[in-house]
Amino acid sequence: MIENPFHYGAVVRGRYFADRRAELSELVREMKSLGRVFLVSPRRYGKTSLLAALIDRLQEQDLATAYLDLNAYPDIRSFAAAFAQITSRALETNADKLIKIFSAMQRLRPRVTAGMNGEISAGLEMAPGEKEAVPALVEGMRHAEELARRKRKKLIIVIDEFSDLEKFDGRTVEKAFRSEVQQHTAVGYVFSGSEESVMLSMVKDRKRAFYRLGRVMELGPIPRDDYLDFIYGWFRKGGYELEKDDCATILQAGKDVPYNIQRLCHVLWDIAQPDMKVTPDRIQSLPFAVAKQDSPHFEILWHTATPPQRALLFALSREPGAKPFSKDFQLTHGIGPSSSIKASLDSLVKKAILYRTKEGTYTFSDVFMQHWILSILQDGLPA
Repeated sequence: MIENPFHYGAVVRGRYFADRRAELSELVREMKSLGRVFLVSPRRYGKTSLLAALIDRLQEQDLATAYLDLNAYPDIRSFAAAFAQITSRALETNADKLIKIFSAMQRLRPRVTAGMNGEISAGLEMAPGEKEAVPALVEGMRHAEELARRKRKKLIIVIDEFSDLEKFDGRTVEKAFRSEVQQHTAVGYVFSGSEESVMLSMVKDRKRAFYRLGRVMELGPIPRDDYLDFIYGWFRKGGYELEKDDCATILQAGKDVPYNIQRLCHVLWDIAQPDMKVTPDRIQSLPFAVAKQDSPHFEILWHTATPPQRALLFALSREPGAKPFSKDFQLTHGIGPSSSIKASLDSLVKKAILYRTKEGTYTFSDVFMQHWILSILQDGLPA
């Protein structure tokens, strides 16, 4: 019996990575020509796994790669040091040469450490002085370009959760960042982020520094036919009995969101093991099984909601995709007025319980919370 192949909640690589062939091919082409791509993706769409696949593919083709996640850095000082350190290591692995490279930097100072086995490693840290942080970042970027040229190597820098740049006195950093990036001829960039509105504002607002700096690529759902082949193929390989058409119900239940679908398939793989049969009834029960697993988390969120907000959540659970400001919706569910609904929606979006789509509709940030609410409507509210 093969192990459960449906992984979720972490970076997925290799044969466990569900189809993103078109997007991966486009990104590889763009990076081989040292392009600049702003990759915009809703949360849970497999963005980070796609970036990992991109890095693997580029390394196979002998391109140097550097990956930074802005979530990992509390301030511009730590980001500046990490940028210079990670990009340098992507191009040079010899410790002695790295120490020499780092020693030549003006605003960053080298840090040399010895491991238990006596192995020497070199790193960087910011010299004291907050005012030097942005110049240090620019110095690190310029150094990456110059080192790539000297090595006669293409360097691809992937910066994940790039919208977090705003927390670093964003506009000042943006201007400095653009000024340096547009001069680079040996470095390609992928700027990716899950805060869609922030990312799109950064690149489409004429007043922002990143306006038209590169191509915008929006990550959508995986094509259904491709995902059906992926799901059906793994279940058949595992020895399960199932109809391919039944797998479409899983995609519908997961709202075509890769994380949701992987999670549902992971649970289905386990619950169908006793007789190795995937039945419509088992598929139908999947969202509620996942909701039960996540019940402690949903209860915490539920207790943050006020009575009017809970009433609205009940209504949206019963009627997903409805227009909450319509009179029919308000009369059907006994809620209102519109001003109260607007206040509740704003608060629930801020709490990340609901999500406002680009089309202006409201949906659950976690589809399984909708099923959890439907289950407590039947079984009773949590205390």
